Amino acid sequence: MATSTITEAAPQNGPSNGATSTNKFFDDVHFLGDKEGKVVIRSPPTFSNPEDERAYQKQHLAAAFRVFARQGFDEGVAGHISLRDPTNPDHFWINPLSTHFSLIRVSDLVLVNEHGQVLPGGAQHPINGPAFAIHSEIHKARPDLNAACHAHSVYGKAFSCFARPIEMLYQDALRFYNDLAVYPRYGGTVLSTEEGARIAKALGPTCRSVILQNHGMITCGRTVDEAAFLFIALDRCCHAQMMANAAAGPGWEKVYINKEEAEMTHRKSGNSSKMWLAFQPYYDQVVKEDPGVLE
Repeated sequence: MATSTITEAAPQNGPSNGATSTNKFFDDVHFLGDKEGKVVIRSPPTFSNPEDERAYQKQHLAAAFRVFARQGFDEGVAGHISLRDPTNPDHFWINPLSTHFSLIRVSDLVLVNEHGQVLPGGAQHPINGPAFAIHSEIHKARPDLNAACHAHSVYGKAFSCFARPIEMLYQDALRFYNDLAVYPRYGGTVLSTEEGARIAKALGPTCRSVILQNHGMITCGRTVDEAAFLFIALDRCCHAQMMANAAAGPGWEKVYINKEEAEMTHRKSGNSSKMWLAFQPYYDQVVKEDPGVLE
């Protein structure tokens, strides 16, 4: 059955109807508009009906898989993105096992409970066992995070063998300033929730992203938009880091960004609002290319 497109709520400038949170969003993304305040950047919608909220979030989850396919993050049956269900926080939505990212639609998304059992209400397809082992523990440990992404990207895999975070060498890396953990062990394919719990513990109470030694990386966010954009950004940072390492030498020493500028830039350019906004052009692209992703 086709799912109707959820349009974004109109930006709010008055003192009611969610204006406080919307104004904070505007402050976080620090855009410029017109003198009268009528020209404003788009912002996340708000919903009075939880079913509408779920439909909107599932559309962005399905689109995230399409975006990952365009970025080359697909590899066989590896890779998964999960989204906490907005009406039942113990359940989450995830991709079906053995469906290519580029083909996933809203109707393909699978709803699972805290025991890894496929539930009615979503597609009746099996899911990836290691995906449940990882994502269930992250959702359990971090109620502040609603989405998590893991895929076997080339640069993420390559950089993971160093078991260290990226360095603060350039502006885009500052999205991850004091916000990138490392899981410093490799225990083979993740088959148990015990291993998933260790990964969640490595993520810690505040970080949104973690490098998995000899494996790859996971990024998380309050929205799937945030988590997905952070994954794209971190993969590119891994690439840039390795290029910088390869070029470094006498006369070409790396210059690091100092603490004050790093903290300010992380706050301004790495916040959740900015990450949500950064994902929207990718969302627009895949929906325009194939509106069927929303079905």
